[in-house]
Amino acid sequence: MTFKVGDSVVYPSQGAGRVDEIATRVVLGETHEYLKISFVRGDMDVLVPLQKGREVGLRHTVRADQVADLLKLLKTADLELPLQWPPRYRAEQEILAAGDAFALARLVGVLAQRDLDKGLAATEREILEGAKAMLASELAVVQNATLGDAQRQIGETLESHLGASA
Repeated sequence: MTFKVGDSVVYPSQGAGRVDEIATRVVLGETHEYLKISFVRGDMDVLVPLQKGREVGLRHTVRADQVADLLKLLKTADLELPLQWPPRYRAEQEILAAGDAFALARLVGVLAQRDLDKGLAATEREILEGAKAMLASELAVVQNATLGDAQRQIGETLESHLGASA
């Protein structure tokens, strides 16, 4: 996978951002190339080793023409999660760690529906909020919007579907 300056990318542990620069640094006597990525969440820059991009899950964001599909997935809530808490928690954590936008949208939809139906425990609410934040960062970058606008877009989509404040 190749990246260039200006690309919109997702680094699962940080969210979405743009490649501002490809920098060369000498570390322990060896020359390495890094992607300098500016993230919308947390307003920070991170240097990601170019050679380790695939290992850390770095990927291009979804395309702008896929945004409607992502928002539709928030409403379908079609993700199968284990009923028992420990395996369900592990599955939710894996989805967060992978940072795949489509899986995150499904997770947000399922957890928002569960929250409306019977409420969420504090740990599962944290997962919901983390998934929303990750998804919002990608939507913001893809649509060239603010993080707040993307968060509102998710909230409004869920609210229109669930009929309650999400």
